[in-house]
Amino acid sequence: MATAIITDSAADISAEQAREFGVEVAPLWIHIDGERLRDGVDITRASFYARMAAAKDLPSSEPLDAAGFTAIFSRHVDKGDECVVPIVSSKLSKTYENALAAASRFAGKVHVIDSGTLSGGLLLLAYVAGEMAKKGASAKDIVAALERGKSTQNGYQIMPTLEFLGRSGRLNKAIVALGTVLKVNPILQVRDGVVETAGQTRTFDKAKELIIDIATRHVTDAAATRFAIGHTHAPALADEMAKALHDKLSLPPKTFIVHEVGPSVAVNVGPGAIAIFSLTGI
Repeated sequence: MATAIITDSAADISAEQAREFGVEVAPLWIHIDGERLRDGVDITRASFYARMAAAKDLPSSEPLDAAGFTAIFSRHVDKGDECVVPIVSSKLSKTYENALAAASRFAGKVHVIDSGTLSGGLLLLAYVAGEMAKKGASAKDIVAALERGKSTQNGYQIMPTLEFLGRSGRLNKAIVALGTVLKVNPILQVRDGVVETAGQTRTFDKAKELIIDIATRHVTDAAATRFAIGHTHAPALADEMAKALHDKLSLPPKTFIVHEVGPSVAVNVGPGAIAIFSLTGI
């Protein structure tokens, strides 16, 4: 009996990475220009960013429903496999709730985990799960590892404008006001599954410096820490931040992944954003 690893597209795992990690990605829905499209299936990242730039209205995302998850889980359970399913934070999306409802149909064969994070944080959890599954680890052991890892994870983000987060309703209105009225660039963090501030600067360039400092502040063992740097259609900026992070660390990290953020998350943050996620000890 094997263990299948399934996550959702808020993990920002590309098709190539999914094959590399040994992970299946359940697509969330993207609403753009009056169309309802499956992230990574009906719309690519390149076409999404091109369309977002020209869209009259802010694109939005929609969770995969329980029936969609049930269909995915059935394919694996019917083969005799168990499923481990790390999902975007339940405080940010109903995706977890829908996956849990679907899992209840499979008598303990499907293990859904509220990751408490999103994007690169969820990517790292899925990466670890896929790595363990390839080595033959049991579903029980993979779940235990991910639950341990959740307590060590950190995630920070900066963006040139809070317009998208403000309009999406994913960020406290007081923080949006702080950024727009006072013209400051906050460093946002994912903490206990929600997004809040971790610091602020007057310019985006200063924010780039501060996020590196904050993201490495509590790293006591770089060699045991996994990092993911995500960007929203800003590869040159991601390379710049990756170099700065490497230069700041005393040792090469255990894992270092640079990835483009997909539509499910990018609808809420807009282009030109950078996020740094880390996970220690697993």
